[in-house]
Amino acid sequence: MKVLVTGASSLVGFHIVEELAKQGLSLKAASRPGDPLERIASDFLIDGLDLETIALDVSDRAAVFKAMQGVKLLFHAEQFCSFKPGDKARLYAINQAGARNVMEAAIHHGVEKVIYTSGMETLRAPRGQEVANEQDGVDLNDLKSHYEKSRFLGEREVSAMKQRGLPVIILHPTVCLGRGERGNTPFGNFLLRYLRNKVKFYLDTGFNLVDAGDVAKAHLLASKRGEVGRRYILGNQNVYLLEVLRQLEKFTQIPLPKYALPVDMAKIGNSFARLLPRAKDGTANQVLERLRRPLFFDSTLAVKELGMPQSNVWDALRREVQNLKKII
Repeated sequence: MKVLVTGASSLVGFHIVEELAKQGLSLKAASRPGDPLERIASDFLIDGLDLETIALDVSDRAAVFKAMQGVKLLFHAEQFCSFKPGDKARLYAINQAGARNVMEAAIHHGVEKVIYTSGMETLRAPRGQEVANEQDGVDLNDLKSHYEKSRFLGEREVSAMKQRGLPVIILHPTVCLGRGERGNTPFGNFLLRYLRNKVKFYLDTGFNLVDAGDVAKAHLLASKRGEVGRRYILGNQNVYLLEVLRQLEKFTQIPLPKYALPVDMAKIGNSFARLLPRAKDGTANQVLERLRRPLFFDSTLAVKELGMPQSNVWDALRREVQNLKKII
């Protein structure tokens, strides 16, 4: 059975490829042009395996249809994360139009099962509820960034194609930790800034952490046990940011910041900081706005129905910190 993974060089995609490779499946790993899988993959992944690596721009419809030939199982993990105004068009080209291209190609070629990697952006706990589950969606008008909106619209494209017979399962990883992170995600960028001793305050907020290896295993489990048409949150532990900082201080001996700031004050400070020369690595205000309430999630369904493992998130955080130290 031929398997295709898109977004193979992303944090989640890399771990999916690694997990599939262990199964000895005939595998095609597609990564964005200019961002090859080999840049982060181990020798274990590249040597002696039935693994074909290709460059694939998912916004190129013809290239997507060509790549999908003969594929029976698809893991669509490609997504582009950016909060830069100049990346608006690219966000929608990859996250929305790209998702549509991939799903249309899957229908055309008769792919037997599609595992679509969505994210936290399309779920949010309603007011008065601390923890979000698979039933808690968001409204497009409430989303502040083009990244969030493009992800929302991409998932909408995928969901709409279920009516055309697309055998899809939608997965929602929370904040993933592990090897392969290069600071491209908001949390990865935050960790890089912490390791560079640039984090001077923290927000009284929190999020759900999960080992990226567990997320990859859950993708494979979803392909075998998941119910077509269902959504699953792939998460583990809800933690407050201060707890994360205490763990980071333990791992790195870098003192944690002493001051907590309200989101509005942090946004004002962030706006002023970005006016300074070389101030390019701060947290985007859209991200700060989303953290106004903790991003807590309930992954009970994935644990119960898929058998998703729940590894120690602090061990995963330690591995990610060790990985990021190599690129500082």
